[in-house]
Amino acid sequence: MKDDPYQAADESMHALRTPVASQTVAGIEGLLLEIANLLATKLNPESLFETIAEVLGRLLKIDRASLAIYDPKRDQFEIVALALQQGSQIGKGWFIPHRGSRVGLVFDSGQAVCTKLEPASAFFEDKPLFEEGMHMSSIIPLIVEGKPIGCFNVNRKHEKSFDRDEMALLVRIADQIAIAVTNSRKFDEMRLQKEELGRQNEYLLELTKESSKTDLLLLCPSLRSIRDRLITTAKVDATVMITGETGTGKGVLARALHDWSGRRDRPFVVCDCAALTTSLIETELFGHEKGAFTGANSRRMGRFELAHTGTLLLDEVAEMPLEIQSKLLGALQERQIYRVGGASPVKVDIRVIAATNRDLQAEVAAGRFRQDLFYRLNVVSLRLPPLRERVQDILALAEHLTQFYAQKFARNICSLSPQARAMIQRYSWPGNIRELENVIERAVLLNNGPILEMGSELDSSPKSINPANSYNHGFQPGSLTLNQMEQRYIRETLEVTGWRISGRKGAAEILGLHPNTLRSKMERLGIRHPPRYLS
Repeated sequence: MKDDPYQAADESMHALRTPVASQTVAGIEGLLLEIANLLATKLNPESLFETIAEVLGRLLKIDRASLAIYDPKRDQFEIVALALQQGSQIGKGWFIPHRGSRVGLVFDSGQAVCTKLEPASAFFEDKPLFEEGMHMSSIIPLIVEGKPIGCFNVNRKHEKSFDRDEMALLVRIADQIAIAVTNSRKFDEMRLQKEELGRQNEYLLELTKESSKTDLLLLCPSLRSIRDRLITTAKVDATVMITGETGTGKGVLARALHDWSGRRDRPFVVCDCAALTTSLIETELFGHEKGAFTGANSRRMGRFELAHTGTLLLDEVAEMPLEIQSKLLGALQERQIYRVGGASPVKVDIRVIAATNRDLQAEVAAGRFRQDLFYRLNVVSLRLPPLRERVQDILALAEHLTQFYAQKFARNICSLSPQARAMIQRYSWPGNIRELENVIERAVLLNNGPILEMGSELDSSPKSINPANSYNHGFQPGSLTLNQMEQRYIRETLEVTGWRISGRKGAAEILGLHPNTLRSKMERLGIRHPPRYLS
């Protein structure tokens, strides 16, 4: 495994690959110097080990070499590199117990040993190595700053013991390998920390780009009467359940509760449960360890850890699969999580806010949602009424959104026309605030004067949960390609569902597709959730 920065080091390895049969143990200083030069480069330690082992194989007549690194969490040694004996069943990835093994004995004593392998031996390694044709073993501890980190192991198929000079050479080589392993570990740790910080910074940077939406709630006359209750709820560090139809502003209310709480200076992290597949939601919530599954090349923090000391919004929590619900319940009860593939708990201090457009009690009765999780989430319950029940809020929200999009698109718009006001107030707004936002955004984009006029914007808004009712509006045969028609139909369906893909009344259910199939079509057709003012 090599990459471009290692090219110079790879060229310097040719000296090690040349025959060294004429070299004697007494004349190995040049070999050690060459190894030291390679260690000073950025050569991959595993490639370096294979090269050193290849040379030692010719110089000392060895048939197998391996590196066993100690894992204190498991109290085991892991074979992290194997050379000279490809295809071994006890090679890379094999674990050796600390107790009852020759490697463990050398690790504890700090002294190198040379021994004959016995098939009837009580030591863990002897029988499997003997069955693969090995008869002699030399084990040298890898010591860095006085502390052992593992062992360097070499084996022979013949029974000739390693003499004193050969053992001295192996000890000196082991010292060099220990340096390479330690440097590699430090480099990997720094790289992982850098990647993790990069991910966190990227996510938090997206949060800082969001404009404050708390004012949007204060603009609603219907909510002013309960403002004091909302502020009290925000300051009490309890779990909150927010219910309401799609597009009523549940995400805005959740952010307001965070902004009014003592955690306001800490992260506000959102996990959209409806947008994630079952296979992804666990690692998104709890993170994963390196090697937990194929493609997990480094440790990753989940939303729980990102929200540490802050607030986590579980949006559309009713869409969460049952198998993940039990793990979420455990995390809420114990205030700790386990990363996927991890054995040690990670403590988290977060406030959880859940949001859903479903009747969770009905979901519990139907067996789709855990009753114990419902009670855990429903400590404080807040309901956002649909916009049709908050008629007094419509004009205030429309004027605010008009100014927002006028500034965003550099339009010189002062106010709405009387006709536009009348149209807005007469409309029932089945898509709630999100639909109002879509209509205002479209109207601002198409408007040319200082007064916002409302033309066919409301006529083109979906009137029903069935997108087919509005799909053929203005359609002329031959005006669109098949892909354009499919793209338009999917996009309109997503607009109706508030861009909710899976679950009951989600876009996938309406279109008769599996959620993953719909996601694939969206990617193929270039359909992406537009940046919104509302979360």
